[in-house]
Amino acid sequence: MSTPMQRPAAPAPVPRQTSRTGKVVMLSGSAAVVVLAWAGAPWWAVTVVAVVGIVMPGVILLAQVVLPHDSEHKRDVMLAALRYWDRRADRKRKQREQRRRQDK
Repeated sequence: MSTPMQRPAAPAPVPRQTSRTGKVVMLSGSAAVVVLAWAGAPWWAVTVVAVVGIVMPGVILLAQVVLPHDSEHKRDVMLAALRYWDRRADRKRKQREQRRRQDK
């Protein structure tokens, strides 16, 4: 009687690389605010940079959640978005052509 064959071991899971993009953007935004405030920039410029520095990491994080790097469906989501933008552009082009016809 022969000994049973062992199944090959499953490959070890690859650890997901953590993205530091949001942290870098957050730090660079706060650094820009400090530099602008120190340089005596107008309050509205400091406010705009601060808001962008707060909102941008959130947008990046949301994009990483919605479209993760290893997603099977990432291509499908992008194709659906491209189709939507194409339909929208066609609709706008047709509306422009109709307005031009009506103006003549």
